[in-house]
Amino acid sequence: MIALPTMLSRALVRRLSSVVTGFSALLAFCCALCAFSVVASEYTVSPMRMELDRDARSTVLTLTNTGTDRIEFQLRASEWTQDAQGRDRYSDTGELVFFPKILSLEPNDSRVVRIGIKSVPVSVERTFRLFIEKIPSPNPEPPPPGAHVAVNVRFALPIFVKPPVHEAKGELAGAAIARSELAFVLKNTGNEHFRMDDGITIIGRDGQGGVVFSRKLDDRYVLAGVAKRYVATIPQETCRQTAALEVTAKSELFTLSRRLDVNRTDCE
Repeated sequence: MIALPTMLSRALVRRLSSVVTGFSALLAFCCALCAFSVVASEYTVSPMRMELDRDARSTVLTLTNTGTDRIEFQLRASEWTQDAQGRDRYSDTGELVFFPKILSLEPNDSRVVRIGIKSVPVSVERTFRLFIEKIPSPNPEPPPPGAHVAVNVRFALPIFVKPPVHEAKGELAGAAIARSELAFVLKNTGNEHFRMDDGITIIGRDGQGGVVFSRKLDDRYVLAGVAKRYVATIPQETCRQTAALEVTAKSELFTLSRRLDVNRTDCE
């Protein structure tokens, strides 16, 4: 008669222990996110991107310490490309020249970084990233026991080196829907990048033109000559109510759009 309540109480203790452990992990994760936002706001970078060409082969970047502690930075340049799947790739480069490579800033202090390019492309834009990384300060206090998560924030400044003749254009191709999945390819058919600040929007409309589905794909840069493939899943019941899908990618210089009729069999 006494064993049953005892077993229940032990199970309850184990359950409560599991809940407390999960809550502690969640709390630690939230604290890490808070720390991340604080670290990320300790300095500013201006401008947020750069363009170079044959008439302007050098420029300057300004770093400002907006925090309350001294900050040390290290800078590194990489050539920036995108592979056949549209994923960003970085490789070492000697084409981008910059100085200084290591610097320190006192609170409310600013420093200029000088940036230049050795050569200008003849026909197709070249793209680079200047990585600005905060060097962590040594902690004089020993860390408390247990697991630790170190977050090192790195800012990747995009730098575009323009060819003499600019040709910005793109294409939405290969749009198809099957088994409630929309697939399409966004091609950069020009000789320079294009940027979509609002990403790619997908709108599904019923037979009366009403919106039954809406989704935004967060993507920004498509580099010259790159074709990116995207896939968006539509809930099957929503797909059956959809008569047409509209895909729109709006860049700084042009807007690409594609309309696709939807049949009920496309949703099965």
